[in-house]
Amino acid sequence: MSIGVGVHRCLEAADILAGQGIAASVLDLRSVAPLDRDAVVEQAAAAGRVVVVDEDYIRAGLTGEIAALLLESGTTAKFARVAVETTIPFAPHLEYAALPNVERIVAAVQGLE
Repeated sequence: MSIGVGVHRCLEAADILAGQGIAASVLDLRSVAPLDRDAVVEQAAAAGRVVVVDEDYIRAGLTGEIAALLLESGTTAKFARVAVETTIPFAPHLEYAALPNVERIVAAVQGLE
């Protein structure tokens, strides 16, 4: 699940994963205020696995909020997050590596298998 440009990267990753025999659905959150809490919990319960992709920092961002929501709901889905872990560098190739990208999303999903 993701929002904004992350949704497009998740869809690309889902295509790559499908070629590897891994079915992945993508939930476009569309908005975080309000957040469709029911859709998040339902998707997690149905899939049993969740990867949240966000271009914000991994600490105190959307990924943590979704983790808290799932924990509070009692969902036992496996969970991973792909977000920015450090300050975003200026050089384009370093920026690409720091931001969530298709390769990092694929790796996160594979890590939950």
